[in-house]
Amino acid sequence: MQFRMCISGFLLATCLLSVANDAGAWPLRFRSNSNRNYGGGGGSVRVAPKADPDSAGHRPLRVYFGYERAKALDVALADRIRVFLRVRDDQIVNSKEALVAEVKLTDLSNSATTHVKWCPVSFDRNGALQNEEMATFEVANEKDESVIQPQKVYRLFVNLHRKSAQYGKDTVLGRIPGPYYVATSGGTLLQQARQQIAMRTFREWYCTERGWPRDRGYRMDCHAYYLWATGFCTVGSSYGQANLGRLFRGRTPYRGGGAIQELTKDEPIHGDYVRIPGHTFMLLAYDANLGRVWTMEGNFGSSIEIAIRSVGSGWQVGHLAEEHIRPEAFETTPEGEAGESLVVDESVERPAIP
Repeated sequence: MQFRMCISGFLLATCLLSVANDAGAWPLRFRSNSNRNYGGGGGSVRVAPKADPDSAGHRPLRVYFGYERAKALDVALADRIRVFLRVRDDQIVNSKEALVAEVKLTDLSNSATTHVKWCPVSFDRNGALQNEEMATFEVANEKDESVIQPQKVYRLFVNLHRKSAQYGKDTVLGRIPGPYYVATSGGTLLQQARQQIAMRTFREWYCTERGWPRDRGYRMDCHAYYLWATGFCTVGSSYGQANLGRLFRGRTPYRGGGAIQELTKDEPIHGDYVRIPGHTFMLLAYDANLGRVWTMEGNFGSSIEIAIRSVGSGWQVGHLAEEHIRPEAFETTPEGEAGESLVVDESVERPAIP
């Protein structure tokens, strides 16, 4: 009798342990699968890296990227990148030493290659607010260099150093948390539109990452996010929302996912539309090294994410063309800067930092 009771107790304990293990493992499996296959029919997908592993040991600084200023037309540059910083870190604000930004620059169309640039940081005392100062640095090509090119999308990881003859662990003050995404511009209306579309979505992604207020012109829905992102400058838009039926038909019909690689041989694709069963997202770049695309996605797990996807031949791709952009989209209006009259419910105020 005692033996049978021991056996029964052992079996019961084994059963309970198995159930507990399954209960703990199921959410992990669910998250993993949802990460790989989010948006059925879209192939494998993963969130783009949000940290530079080489800088993981550096102190995270209370320094943030200023997208409100960066997305303005007057800094939509083709051959260099101007980065605006919101500095709240006491050590840096109170320091009298000159600063230099260590910038790790990656072209999303070739993620296998990263260039390191050292850029002097300048402070704008006139733009200072209470407990916050504004600073800038510019990433530019050296003589006979073409690292930064027009109509490209780049990712930057940034560390700040004290100015020195040599840089290393002794000079680094810390890292700016998270990556900075930016698009360079070009000379045509379409090239300007692609840059502006990308920058306004980068601002929304960054604010979401930081827990700051987003624009109120769209709801957290993947389709609504794309309509908002492109509606400020496209023909046929209404109340700041794009009309896809007006854009992708007739001479510019939808294409399959297999056309993406071919399209990128002649022109960029950031701002282009993709529809898969149950999900919509925006293209940023085709990465020849990975054979995948970088994407901007609204309502990705109830958030906004920059992701990396394998391309599906069954994708429905809407490729923007010059005729899709309103001719007056970036003209200076009497009321203010270019494009202001086309923007619905958008503020240039800096989001509050906790």
